[in-house]
Amino acid sequence: MCTSFLAYKSNLFAITGRSLDYDQSNSYKTIITPTGNVFSSVLNNGVTWTSLYKICTVASVVSDSNYPIPFEGMNSVGISISGNLANAQYPTSKSGNVISSDDFVNYILAQVGNLNQVSSLLANLNIHSKWQYHYILFDSSGNSLVIEFKNGEVICTPNKTKVLTNNPDLNFQLENQNNYANCKNWFPGATLPDSGDQFHGQGMFGIPGDWMSTSRFTRVNTMLNYSTNLVTGVSEAIYLSKKIIDSASLIKGIDCGSSFSGKPIYTQIQIIKDLINKVIYTREYGVSDWTINNL
Repeated sequence: MCTSFLAYKSNLFAITGRSLDYDQSNSYKTIITPTGNVFSSVLNNGVTWTSLYKICTVASVVSDSNYPIPFEGMNSVGISISGNLANAQYPTSKSGNVISSDDFVNYILAQVGNLNQVSSLLANLNIHSKWQYHYILFDSSGNSLVIEFKNGEVICTPNKTKVLTNNPDLNFQLENQNNYANCKNWFPGATLPDSGDQFHGQGMFGIPGDWMSTSRFTRVNTMLNYSTNLVTGVSEAIYLSKKIIDSASLIKGIDCGSSFSGKPIYTQIQIIKDLINKVIYTREYGVSDWTINNL
């Protein structure tokens, strides 16, 4: 499970946040790749591409893989990508090159300097993978694009919510927000903390609190809508993003899958990215301090 979002205010900040939730403990590695680097597909099929930009990615180091698998990153012009697990029917019969989903983050960040380039870059691309993802892209100007794969076609959709979780697809998630249209950050006749009554906190009454994909999408979208306008600078935006990603993160023991004795599904890593100042912050489960990488 994963949650990704962008907190944005024009000319002030563009801060992304994401979590990665899984039931098998992995280690994670931050990798900085210079401009001009030549990437080769992990499929070893002769497909290569050259990076037009400097790149910083966060990769999962999985025991049964021969290489770190990047699932998150940004490049030196402020393009960001997050890969979230979701149903995908990848294109396999297009006229272009074949890459793995393990290549996808580097493939995008190496070649995309503007989100308008994405559709043409992927138009004839084939993807071979046992893993299924959809992706959300952001830029430092506050734009967002979701990439999904349906019936062997690439679907690129501008996303004004600037949020993505997992299944169902983006259209379902957007329509589902109508179920919470009456929720607001105040409540008629609300009990206030200074009233002497110890019951209060009725703002946003009805917003879901579990960790289902639809609930996380709704909760994060709501928090962004009502709190971003109160933020006045980058440091506040980073603080806000860390708090929002905490609200969508799982502690060990809260979700054990399909049985009481199942492996805990938990948030293994949180990632914050400052797209304007090109800084990535990472924090793994059980660690208090954030690691800072400057691109």
